[in-house]
Amino acid sequence: MSKIKNITFFTSIRSEYGVMIPFLKKIQNDSNFNLKLLVGGAHLLEEHGNTIDEIIKDGFEIDCKLPFLENENDSRALTRAMSKLQLQIGEYLANKIPDILIVVGDRFELLPVVSAALVLGVPIAHLSGGDVTEGAIDNQIRHAVSKMSHLHFAGTETSKKNLLKMGEEEWRVFNVGEPGIDCISSIDLVDKKELYLDLNLDESRPTAIVTVHPETISNVINSEYVTVLFTRLLIEFPTHQFLVTASNFDLGGNLINETLKQLSCKFNHIKFVNSLGQKRYYSILKYADFMLGNSSSGIIEAQSFFLPVVNIGTRQEGRERNVNTIDVGLEIDDIIVAARKTQDINFRNLIEKSENLYGN
Repeated sequence: MSKIKNITFFTSIRSEYGVMIPFLKKIQNDSNFNLKLLVGGAHLLEEHGNTIDEIIKDGFEIDCKLPFLENENDSRALTRAMSKLQLQIGEYLANKIPDILIVVGDRFELLPVVSAALVLGVPIAHLSGGDVTEGAIDNQIRHAVSKMSHLHFAGTETSKKNLLKMGEEEWRVFNVGEPGIDCISSIDLVDKKELYLDLNLDESRPTAIVTVHPETISNVINSEYVTVLFTRLLIEFPTHQFLVTASNFDLGGNLINETLKQLSCKFNHIKFVNSLGQKRYYSILKYADFMLGNSSSGIIEAQSFFLPVVNIGTRQEGRERNVNTIDVGLEIDDIIVAARKTQDINFRNLIEKSENLYGN
């Protein structure tokens, strides 16, 4: 009889956990595997929605909590957080020695996680390597994580080829599509009436969903910029309501979130939520009129809902695009023009005829 494999999955933020739920369920229900979840970072913070509660509600047992983030949100605090996580994860892996550690994406906190695993001889499986996002330090982090990993599960054929160009052996690299697309097909979406009542949205108004993260290289997107952007959006789209999800905990994210909360208190047509959870998030993608911001979800998952997306700035620069994405710089006038284009019937028809290049 083959030995049961101990599979350890690390997660520190809602986005990476949510897309992995179907995969984690399969591992959990397979008698050949013993699933261990390491949960830390933003999952443990009230200002990011205490999303650890969602993980527990989904039926997963948490093997270890990793409270490495500090309340401060500056570069020194983030480097201290990385140091703290290095100690925490190193201690855990040295004691437990899992058969494989699974990590997703390009978050800065993956660096101490995979470096500890590498030194301790724990094999690493990396999802979503080989992507390119030139406008954020995520790009360098992703490639560094790939070079320390042993198995690679890429989201597209181009990403697979990029990993091979980086010198990874072909037998280690697989094009499996992005896991978030599998998640969409496995979730029973919330009825629109129920969802809008839950989120305090007006069912008679078109809804734009907005997620704005800091740009970790240029740092142009900040609280002042967000204020100007929403002031114009309210003027130019008076019949719309804006559902805004929180920025992540990259440098400057907390300040953006405080500004968004203030705007939601000031204007009735702006609704701010720390975290929607995967079910409500995918449900609003189904019912929304358009998406605006710089989240990878607009690039990857939104096409599966035939949802037009205005992608602002350079954070996602270099990532492969579906036809639903309109790229625009940070000039507010250009963003307004692009947002109006999302209402064009020919553009929307093109989106509805197109498949998602990240999988089905």
